[in-house]
Amino acid sequence: MEIGFDVGGESGRVLVEVVANTDPVVVGKDERDLGMPVCAAAVEFSAHGYRSLLGWVQLVQEPGATDPFTIDPFDLFADSTAPFAWYGFRPTLFDAPSRRHVGAVRWQAHSFLTVGPWDVDPRLVVPLVGFAWGYQQDLDDGLHLSPVRRLGPADWDGHRPYLADRYPTWRFDEGGPLARQR
Repeated sequence: MEIGFDVGGESGRVLVEVVANTDPVVVGKDERDLGMPVCAAAVEFSAHGYRSLLGWVQLVQEPGATDPFTIDPFDLFADSTAPFAWYGFRPTLFDAPSRRHVGAVRWQAHSFLTVGPWDVDPRLVVPLVGFAWGYQQDLDDGLHLSPVRRLGPADWDGHRPYLADRYPTWRFDEGGPLARQR
């Protein structure tokens, strides 16, 4: 899937690919993760330098969790006070979950590419692009990847109360920019 976006007079696009993990060891996983989804979302953006700093906010819906969606930080930064799983100059989102369960389950991720307009507020998170992905596991442990689909402003806005509570020193802008995805 390709999703275009425009911000601050610059344009970009995100190239999303979600495939079944056919070689877990190559992507740093264990053989038991064979068939699990692998998601990569590469960013192309015309901005340069600090203007190309972007962050990925990813929330997941875990099977059996009491909260509908919770933040999914990269394990190395689980104690971070920032909401980003990946952050940098045109950062690539990469995720290969290891969440096999017994029986029928549904696991879903909501991934948002965001920008923080430093000149306005360095702790403001503005969503640019959003997409959902995941998998279902049936009663016989068969895995089925969910189709990748775009997320819109209502999806982001639905996560804002949780994000504001989880990261009280950050502000989460309304999802209006998501409506301008191309």
